[in-house]
Amino acid sequence: MRDYSPLRGLAAANPTVHLKSTTVIELLDELDRLRAGGAAPAKVKRNDYPADFEAVWEVYPARPGDSKKAAHKAWASRIKAGATVAEMLVGAQAYAAYVKVMRTEPQFILQSATFFGPSERYAADWTPPAQQPKPAGGGAWWLTDATRLAKANEVGVGAAHYGESTASWEARIRAAIDNGGKPPAPPRLAQIVTPPPAPPVIEQAPEAPRRVGRPEGLTKMLKDLGHAA
Repeated sequence: MRDYSPLRGLAAANPTVHLKSTTVIELLDELDRLRAGGAAPAKVKRNDYPADFEAVWEVYPARPGDSKKAAHKAWASRIKAGATVAEMLVGAQAYAAYVKVMRTEPQFILQSATFFGPSERYAADWTPPAQQPKPAGGGAWWLTDATRLAKANEVGVGAAHYGESTASWEARIRAAIDNGGKPPAPPRLAQIVTPPPAPPVIEQAPEAPRRVGRPEGLTKMLKDLGHAA
C-alpha cells in the first residue's frame, strides 16, 4: 500500500491541497480495493517512489506530458550529489508560487527533470517581481481630479493647460491611452503657399499708321501728264 503520510502532512498544514489527477486516481483505485474486501491484494508497483519525492512531486506545478520517472531520477541524483530533501521541496514550492503569480501557461512550465537536474533550478530565486500599484479608483481615472492627474502623468499628457476645460483635458488623456500610452503627434498644419508675383506688363506705344505710297505706275503717269501740259 502506498504511503500517504506526506499528503496527510500537507493537508494538516494547509487549508487547501491541490492534487494531481494521477494521485486522485490512485487514491480512488485503492479505495475501491479496500471496499472490495476479499479481493486479491494489489501487486506492488515497480515505480513506487519514496515519500520524500512524492511530497515534492505533489507541490510541483503540473505540465502536460511531464515525466514523473525522469523527475525522480533527477531528484535522486541531486540527493546523491549532496542536495537535501528540504531545499528541493522549498524550491518546488517557491516555483509553484511563482508560476501562479505570473500566470505561466502550462506548456511553458519547466519540466520537472530539468528543474531537479544538474543546473539546480530549484536553488534559483523564484521571487515574483513586485506588482506595480494601481491608481485609486480601480482604473476609473476620470472619477476625481487626483486620478485624472495620475493617469495624465502616466501617459505623458501632464496637467491641464491654463484655462483648459475638463472635457478637453480628458479627451487628450483618452487620445494618449488609445495611442498606446503616449500623446499622439500634433496634426500637421496646412501650409499656404503664396505664388510668386507676376512680372509687370510693359505697355508698348501704339504704332503710327504707315503712309501708303503711290503706286509706281501712277507716279510715272502723273509725270507724263505734267510734261504734256
